[in-house]
Order: sequence, then C-alpha cells, then structure tokens
Amino acid sequence: MSLIDWFTGSNKNSNNHSDEGIIVRNIKSKGPTAESVALTVGDIRSGRVTDTTGYTSDVVLFLRKGKK
Repeated sequence: MSLIDWFTGSNKNSNNHSDEGIIVRNIKSKGPTAESVALTVGDIRSGRVTDTTGYTSDVVLFLRKGKK
C-alpha cells in the first residue's frame, strides 16, 4: 500500500490501515480503573472511546496557540 492509497482510501482490504487500526495516542481512561487505552482514528471520528471495563469517555480535541 502506498502513501497515496492510504490518503485516498483506495485499498480498503487491508485491516492494518483501517480507522480502528491506526493508533494516534495512548491515553488514561477516565473510568474507575484509569487504565491505558489506545485512542484510534475511529474513536476520534465517533467521538467516544471505550476501555476494557466498558467505561465510555467522550473524545474532545483542543487547539492551542503555539508558544513563541
């Protein structure tokens, strides 16, 4: 799969490059266990991430001005 295929989405057969397969960052769950959860592109698009205990957190993105 080339970089162009990844951006255009022309190769949908590969599971490694699906929205659920692309991990953006590992975060701490806001649930009672505070376990580490892999935040994926699919989670960002849906606006929710669920940990292994079933606790669902909302995904909120913030933009900030760069430091000079």
